[in-house]
Amino acid sequence: MIKNRKVRAMQKLLIINNEKDRDDIGWIPQIKKAVSAVENVEFAVIHHSEASKDTLDDINPDLIYLTGRATYDWTIDEILKDYTSIINMLQYTEIPTLGVCAGHELMAIAYGGSFGKMIETEKGKEDVREKGFHKIDVTKETPLFKGLGSHFHCYQDHRDEVKNVPDTFELLASNDMCKIQSIKHREKEFYGVQFHPEQYTEDYPDGKIILQNFLTLK
Repeated sequence: MIKNRKVRAMQKLLIINNEKDRDDIGWIPQIKKAVSAVENVEFAVIHHSEASKDTLDDINPDLIYLTGRATYDWTIDEILKDYTSIINMLQYTEIPTLGVCAGHELMAIAYGGSFGKMIETEKGKEDVREKGFHKIDVTKETPLFKGLGSHFHCYQDHRDEVKNVPDTFELLASNDMCKIQSIKHREKEFYGVQFHPEQYTEDYPDGKIILQNFLTLK
């Protein structure tokens, strides 16, 4: 746990890029644009392979944003081989964290959850994806969804899902296609969301509200 952190006039948001390749910036430009439209923050960006206690101590962020993966689908074998730094970080840090899509799946895996395809397809057939803006039902009131009521609409782009809620987490939101749309750690300010709140629009502004709620956790 990081203690006695300096108080800053501007919050520092650490974005951890979960793309496979270091030079693949994935969702980061959209995340920065979406967050900056909500609140003026200081950004720091690292690749997932750089995550460590020393890195967190050096950057000293107020909040952490774990990105999705825009470029490649992945497997549990790749995660357990190449994403151990993120899994370890999630187990020891106390910094409020939002895990989005792949980041949500990593958060669940770090605490004993599992993931896989939403819908298994026959060999050679294209995977079924949940894509576009979809309705999501709130199953438990939470600060992250403050002001949204019993349901909201956010952008989806995934074929995988978290298959079970870890014992130390609780379910926050669900829909018909993906039962585990959002989870929260019972003791830490850790939130996982399968959808992409950074992809909000004028017609679908709920993601902006979610980002605002996350940025005001501190």
